[in-house]
Amino acid sequence: MEKNLVVKIANGFGNQMFLYAAAYAFSKKLGYKLLIDDETGIAHDIGKAKKRSRNNWKPKYELDIFNLSSEVAEKKYKFLKKGAHTKRKFLKFIDSFSSKKNFLLEKINRDKKTFYSDHYLNQKYSNTIFFEGYFESEKYFKEYREDLLSEFSFKTSLNLNNNIYKKMIDNSNVVSIAFRSRRFTETERDFKNKNMQIKTAKFENDSIKYIYRAIEFFKSKIPNPKFLIWSNDFENLEKHFDPNLFTFVKNNQNDKIILDFSLMRQCKYFIVGSTSFHWWPAWLCNFENKIIVCPKDETLNTSCNFDLWPNSWIKI
Repeated sequence: MEKNLVVKIANGFGNQMFLYAAAYAFSKKLGYKLLIDDETGIAHDIGKAKKRSRNNWKPKYELDIFNLSSEVAEKKYKFLKKGAHTKRKFLKFIDSFSSKKNFLLEKINRDKKTFYSDHYLNQKYSNTIFFEGYFESEKYFKEYREDLLSEFSFKTSLNLNNNIYKKMIDNSNVVSIAFRSRRFTETERDFKNKNMQIKTAKFENDSIKYIYRAIEFFKSKIPNPKFLIWSNDFENLEKHFDPNLFTFVKNNQNDKIILDFSLMRQCKYFIVGSTSFHWWPAWLCNFENKIIVCPKDETLNTSCNFDLWPNSWIKI
């Protein structure tokens, strides 16, 4: 009987990539066929976004731009009918008492933190495994890097010949910088919350300090660095980053994700921000002498995973 591992894709672009990469690795290690559930998690996210009035985020399955080798799962492997979310929660609860698991779930500690663990490989599983959790650490899939370079290649080649940022990347020592705005005030409700406003202000202030520490580091490492800044919101950033010294990457909104991701991936140097969207281009970059910097401040790790930052990246 064929064995299938069904990964429930959910959340934003970077997290969807983590889910797929980890599920891909587990399917290989366990000897299962990987199937993609491209609807269950997205449907749940849509409900959450509406409930929290998160107007700046429109959940959708975003991995269809890549040359993924895995098939989309049939409806029978998805939880889409009325009451299906409650049913799935009940099945996961029952599964916790079973010696042969139907669910491969990422473990979360009391502080809602996760960490790399190889214990998942020591469990017994049924012929169908439902895979759930973000598994945001390269330790789960590092050995399949060459496979993932192919999996995460674009279906459609981009014509970047006239892109001004591409020309900068090709002709200069470009350092890719990611700045995440509105960390704790992404929803209308949170935006009106004073405590959340304070948390966001502190997060952004700490992010700016980290970026400038990293900038000084790169100035000592490479000649004539040029700094490109990517962000989910450029409003008021000129107060912190002089436009005469920094270039704000403002691609066409209709193609922003694919253009930003493609251009980031072609950079050689990275000041990785608190976003999984920037983590991935840095990890996928194939430049032999690439230098990647990440924050040592744990409050700037927006992942719940203690093992988010690869050991080869420089903490500043």
